[in-house]
Amino acid sequence: SFNFIPFTTRWKDIHKKEFCENSLLTNSQKSEEPLPEGDWSSEPFLSWLIGFTEGDGCFCVNHRQELSFIITQGCQNVSVLRYVQTILNMGSVIAQGKRVYRFVVYKREHIELLIHLFNGNIVLPSRKAQFARFVNAFNAKNKITSGASAPCSASSENDFSLKESKQIEYRASSVLPSLEDQWLLGFTEAEGCFTISFLSNSKAYRTRFIISQKGDVNLPVLSNLILLFNTGKVEGHSQKDNYSFVVSGLKNVFKIYHYFDNNLSYFLSTKKESYLAFKELNAKIKQGLHLDEQTRTGLLMYSQSVNSIRRKSK
Repeated sequence: SFNFIPFTTRWKDIHKKEFCENSLLTNSQKSEEPLPEGDWSSEPFLSWLIGFTEGDGCFCVNHRQELSFIITQGCQNVSVLRYVQTILNMGSVIAQGKRVYRFVVYKREHIELLIHLFNGNIVLPSRKAQFARFVNAFNAKNKITSGASAPCSASSENDFSLKESKQIEYRASSVLPSLEDQWLLGFTEAEGCFTISFLSNSKAYRTRFIISQKGDVNLPVLSNLILLFNTGKVEGHSQKDNYSFVVSGLKNVFKIYHYFDNNLSYFLSTKKESYLAFKELNAKIKQGLHLDEQTRTGLLMYSQSVNSIRRKSK
């Protein structure tokens, strides 16, 4: 299971001074008053964020060994990035052209916080390798600057010479997602899709739930989804080293409903609209409306809107 105690403990340490300074408490009260709990300490949000990051995020180290944490989304989901920014109380959301936005974190103390969040909680082996390099770069930069005197001028946002910086030991993890947490929801909002298509020359249809991922090393995680849902299979792509967990067919996709229905309130992106439309269209198919020529035309148009939501979410 995920362990968020190191993150929540460090978050409180970092924000306690700011909270006390901004509160209306007396000096005697400030020393005893606990920080208020909020969505930043919510396990559903944090497990969702880890899954979402493993899909659309990046632990970046540039050629100057500068660290940044980035999540990229299309313009349809810029509200998701702003929500994450608000809840975590860090970073900025910036436009990268007309249709792409990024949530970016550079500040040293916030990078440290994120390391505590993800350390020991990452699921995908490929992400573990990227994160391990990120932690090593953080420690190396901190080691270089920790003995140096800080300049008299105001420090930059990603200044690593501040005394609070400490070496952080990378923790490998064997955690796997379950249907009791929101990792899979976050990962689905990043990498999954609900899709329905109809053949124009017959009454056939195809309804599928798909999660795709690159890398042979991540195959065990995709295979574990078969066990979680008791359905589906892992398929290879024509493109080398790319795989998908696929649930296909009406009876099979019904088996995924329980998880996503239980987590409807935790959806943050337009993927929620896609899922609800997907369910509604499947219900109409179950009623046999796809067999009638008139109603089939309406279902065909509706399926195009479901797939359009999926495309716009990226």
